[in-house]
Amino acid sequence: MDTDEVDNEIVRLVISDLHLGAAYAKEELLCKLLANVECDELILAGDIIDFIKVPKFTEKTALLFELLNSLTCRKIYVIGNHDYAFKKFTGKTVSGIEFMDKYEFTYSGRKYRIEHGDKYQTGIIHWRIFMTLFSIFQDWVERNFSFNLAAFYVRWKKRKLKRIWDIVQWNNDVDVFIMGHTHKPEALIWVDQDENIKTYVNTGDWVDHQTYVLIKNGNLRLKNYECAADNYSSEE
Repeated sequence: MDTDEVDNEIVRLVISDLHLGAAYAKEELLCKLLANVECDELILAGDIIDFIKVPKFTEKTALLFELLNSLTCRKIYVIGNHDYAFKKFTGKTVSGIEFMDKYEFTYSGRKYRIEHGDKYQTGIIHWRIFMTLFSIFQDWVERNFSFNLAAFYVRWKKRKLKRIWDIVQWNNDVDVFIMGHTHKPEALIWVDQDENIKTYVNTGDWVDHQTYVLIKNGNLRLKNYECAADNYSSEE
């Protein structure tokens, strides 16, 4: 069996923007997702731990970390802007987790690239000291006034990203480009001038949407996790 045939049998689960330690992280739902969706590769596509706020971990966080540690699948961590503290781990494996700035692979004859996506945003997000101070203030507002400021900001401002078409053109060398960062789950499929099918997918987040990407049986699906465990159904 050649490498491509083996790779085509791999099931990949992609999640991003969990913001563990933040006030509105959905830790319990994440535990249910990881317990119910089997995969060969778990790809954590950035902003998994919210280091630039004042993260507060709970007993549920500990259970989630234990669950992640117990998973026997390959674990890949694509570093985002909120977990930039891991930047020096890039290219290294720590406690069984492979840290990367992007992850690329071929699946069903199509080339995939996964990034966090913060590099495509312009403006103050790249002023690290300012963003740290702002995030600490944001964390204080969310905890003391029970107001999801992050979700409000995303809905109101929708983040100053380059247009999606600019992003996909910069990644024109791949067939499928997946990112997070914007907290806005969405998918775009088109045919380029050479009649190649191209796909852009944003994984969304686990603060407001509870969305993820499943790559399985030759297909890519952007899915929403049902909040009630009783409503969960298998992917088949």
